[in-house]
Amino acid sequence: MLQKRRQEQQVRGHLAASVCAIAVAAVVTWPSPASAQDEECRGETVTLCGLVWNDTNGNGIQDVGESGIPEVKVQLSDGMDFVAEAYTNSTGHYQLDGPEGTFTLFITTSTVAVGASPSPTDATGDDFDSDGADDTFGNSVVTVTIEDSFTKQDFDFGFKTTPVQQPGTGTPGYWKNHPGAWPVQTIVVGGVEYTKEQALVWLGKVGKDKTTTMFSSLVPAMLNVMIGNRSDCIASTIALAHEWMETYGPVGSGVAASNPAWAADGEILHRQMDSYNNGQLCAPHRN
Repeated sequence: MLQKRRQEQQVRGHLAASVCAIAVAAVVTWPSPASAQDEECRGETVTLCGLVWNDTNGNGIQDVGESGIPEVKVQLSDGMDFVAEAYTNSTGHYQLDGPEGTFTLFITTSTVAVGASPSPTDATGDDFDSDGADDTFGNSVVTVTIEDSFTKQDFDFGFKTTPVQQPGTGTPGYWKNHPGAWPVQTIVVGGVEYTKEQALVWLGKVGKDKTTTMFSSLVPAMLNVMIGNRSDCIASTIALAHEWMETYGPVGSGVAASNPAWAADGEILHRQMDSYNNGQLCAPHRN
């Protein structure tokens, strides 16, 4: 049996209980984010489960309209080692199995979102509040005791996230025509250092040589990150583009479009960075 029961359906404006709660009616309408009901906690070996949600007003209560946060790592530690971990799904729910004993269940706040902060704990009844407490070390934590593999426990984590203002991304044309906006005077591409003036010349020489094409998307992507735009959606692509330029560059080395190196890898990286530079990924385009 689950340890916690759903509170009465009439609780004002609160979200439905987390996926660990048991439905008390034959047909129940669950407001977002707890829309998956309790199916995800029915596995016989699941001992811990819950919801990680965006507490937009920071009150520590799962209010209607506050959505779950996907892809958040939830970890279980015995103080020395990690004994289990899980990631939240698309609705912000997680479930994991742990051994018997007393542990710390925690989320590293910095991995949730830039500028995130743990919600107040125990703000209301257990089914609707945040159980994780700020440990002042960058984590939201709760102490859990697992007595057996049949008793499932529900622990929810709220985080208030503050949107970070981004300056917006610029295209190759923007950076070519606004040298005064460059945050640096030199830039390293594929292990080769270029002055701003040299880089600007190459940005104006994009042609059949695909090293110039790669250069024209990689340099703007780097500059867009440097000025404070989000990079989580493009960081790995930038790193791979540097490796590509280091292998097939430097710029001006004459890699043709028919070269397998471009067709197999280079063009994909270029297109991804071009999308980023045009504000189509995790950072908006500049106004």
